[in-house]
Amino acid sequence: MTDRPIRRPGALFACCTLTTLGAATAVPAALTDAYAVCAIGMFALAGGALGAYRTMRAADERTDRAVLEHLQQAPGLAPETLADSLGLRPVAVRLSLHRLTVSSRLPSPAPPPTPER
Repeated sequence: MTDRPIRRPGALFACCTLTTLGAATAVPAALTDAYAVCAIGMFALAGGALGAYRTMRAADERTDRAVLEHLQQAPGLAPETLADSLGLRPVAVRLSLHRLTVSSRLPSPAPPPTPER
């Protein structure tokens, strides 16, 4: 895997364009009582929105995987340092750390030693 997570702006742009075209088709068709055309526009809108969602989730998964790999190699890195080494914004790394923590995939730090009696 490369150091920098792969982004797919072309796929996201295509999905957003499909969503926009679907809405631009559905609204005028509904206003002119062309419900079959409206339904086609609504399907295009839904398909584009779902595609955009899946594209962004895939990008988030790649970011999470890269952050997790870097943390396994160097567990004590700060989010800003991780962001610099991955070529990402610090907020993207903090969001990734939050997702990893919530999903219990983030390696927990070692428990403090218990004093012996």
